[in-house]
Amino acid sequence: MRNTINYEENPAILNDFLEYLRNMRNYSIGTIQGYENDLNIFFRFILKYKNIEISFSEITIFTIFQITKSDIIAYLVYLNYYKSNCSITRKRKIAAIKTFFKWIYINVPGIKKENPTIDIPIIQSIVRLPKYLSLKEAKTIQNIFNKRNCIYYIRNNTIITLFLTTGIRLNELINIKLQDINFEKKSINIVCKGNKERVVYFSEHCKKQLLEYLDIRNNANCKEDFLFLSNQNKRISKGSVEYICKKAYKLMGLESKNYTVHTLRHTAATIYFEFNNRDILLLKEILGHSTILSTEIYTHTYNNLVKEAINKNPLNNFVKVA
Repeated sequence: MRNTINYEENPAILNDFLEYLRNMRNYSIGTIQGYENDLNIFFRFILKYKNIEISFSEITIFTIFQITKSDIIAYLVYLNYYKSNCSITRKRKIAAIKTFFKWIYINVPGIKKENPTIDIPIIQSIVRLPKYLSLKEAKTIQNIFNKRNCIYYIRNNTIITLFLTTGIRLNELINIKLQDINFEKKSINIVCKGNKERVVYFSEHCKKQLLEYLDIRNNANCKEDFLFLSNQNKRISKGSVEYICKKAYKLMGLESKNYTVHTLRHTAATIYFEFNNRDILLLKEILGHSTILSTEIYTHTYNNLVKEAINKNPLNNFVKVA
């Protein structure tokens, strides 16, 4: 994944907006690239839809002022019927457009034209319950790699255990440095979304696996600061971690489930929620969510568990004797 913005290809007004997101909103590079991509698609659609004969890089504030509410509605129709974007994707893309226009109307004085995004309806997202491993599967997958199936089995098992113990995100894991870890407190300083910092804690079992991995890592005389390294003793990539998790699911016989790296985070969250009195505020802090709304999905998971338990109740088969 690229780590820069395409400043040379973007119109100046888009670059100004992205710099606002970086400097004023303190968004991460990944979030900014998401806005860049969504607005890139929208602007290119507008040029074609309205037959505006300029290149993408030549878009200016005067081009933006030609966009109407009906144009944005047409774009949503295009995303739905021609690009088959799901409601969640459409909701994200319209949010990017709304944020951009709000920025425009705050920063350009004397605008008499009404913001065309004001009355755009909110797209209702379908709540998708997260996929997660069972407790038994979560225990087994932590030691799924061994000498017979993997050269770097200790590293790989440690990565999976750390995901399941802390519930951290993929980007957070690959950016952990040695100096971020406090073995005495069993804690790690994490830089999360929006470049915010939080502390996560790991278990005694995870501590043992980390120390075992570090013993091997240190023997390689590597000068790299990052905790998890690739085969070339460089910081491990997102793709490599994704491959490790995919292979672990395959060894578990779970490849048909289409589990991802994020499944391990969902598993950690579900287990914490289930075995800690279903304390959603505690779970919010563990996961590093900025709002409780992001955490509430795990209450849906618990409700499904309750329904399943009720359906399995042997009294459901009660037959009244005449």
